[in-house]
Amino acid sequence: MPNLKPVGLPPSELKKHVATVHVSGELSLLERKIVNVLLLNAFDELLTKKRHTLPVGILCTMLGFDSKNHDALKRALLKVMSTPISFDLLHDGGKTDWEASPLIAYASIKNGLCSYEYSDWLAEKLANPDIYTLININVQRQFSGGYALALYENCLRFKRTGSTGWISVETWRRLLGADASMYDEFKHFSSEVIKKAVKEINQVSNIIVSPEYKREARRVVQIRFLVEDNPQKSMYDNAEDQEQKAIRDSEAFKRLTMLGVGDRLAISWIQQEPERALQTAIYVEEKAKRKLIRGNAGGYARTVFEKGERIEVTSHGKGKMELPAASPVTPPKDTSADERSRRTSDAIKALSLEEKQRFALEYMAEGGKGNTYQPETGTFKNALERTAYTSWLRARIATATR
Repeated sequence: MPNLKPVGLPPSELKKHVATVHVSGELSLLERKIVNVLLLNAFDELLTKKRHTLPVGILCTMLGFDSKNHDALKRALLKVMSTPISFDLLHDGGKTDWEASPLIAYASIKNGLCSYEYSDWLAEKLANPDIYTLININVQRQFSGGYALALYENCLRFKRTGSTGWISVETWRRLLGADASMYDEFKHFSSEVIKKAVKEINQVSNIIVSPEYKREARRVVQIRFLVEDNPQKSMYDNAEDQEQKAIRDSEAFKRLTMLGVGDRLAISWIQQEPERALQTAIYVEEKAKRKLIRGNAGGYARTVFEKGERIEVTSHGKGKMELPAASPVTPPKDTSADERSRRTSDAIKALSLEEKQRFALEYMAEGGKGNTYQPETGTFKNALERTAYTSWLRARIATATR
């Protein structure tokens, strides 16, 4: 079977089959976000793996779901599994193809890990979309309304052409999930769904949409949305490019991918815990050199990273894992690459609050993005901003400690 992995696709963007965008709007905001995040996580291995996994903590972060209420996640997964989804692919000529399938065939949450499966038919469809929309998961997190996210997904594909084209009011209601009887009257559909969704999209996303209406006998029968780039939100794309480059240039990313860890997974680890990601790579490298790993080094690295125990590298370069109560790392005695890396990590951990604040201000003065800088801790709240800063700080500290 040929490798259908898309080339050059940013790890925070989902190449989503348009048939799954133009979907009956029975999904809530959380359920729609879950569908996108799980598909993004599985995309590279849709044709090679039956079961996919994602730590619940990372799932919640990608969803922008701060609550630890895992019951809500379970209910959302169950709804996604049990809701028959009708896929209506809107062709340019107005004709519609119809196919139906549940979006997820199996799901479980056990020991902090979300596992799930797609049917073979659906996996093949999703892995090789002829027509697709790129959904940015970082933008998706900004949405708080289900109608807004549904409209955003349905409009995003038309950014280049500038318009969705004329679509009947009934079809828009179905696509957005606005099937309540109160929306039979267009004025309610317009004020409660269209206008509010448009306002949210234009405030939080990277596009601007403007509705236009076609009337027959003074009754609105069709709507089209004009779609253009949002110049005020171009920072999403620019910041994404800079942050992705910083991650891909990092030592942790290079070492993890050399071990066979997938690009998306490596980036996800670095975004969540950059220090742990690097220590995982060093630890697994040492195990591999001593031929102590059975099977795939990338798979072993995933087990190490997600196990939750403290990872350390001794002064002789031999990796070990210890519980959080373990004794401090022994100071390095040589200048190997592993030791220099550990020495840099130790120096960063030893920084006082005043030093952290000073370095953060220096980083921002040099042009680093600091929209979520927290002076009380000297850190950045946003994971991507924190990753870019950590990469800069490691280089700064490494130079000072040589």
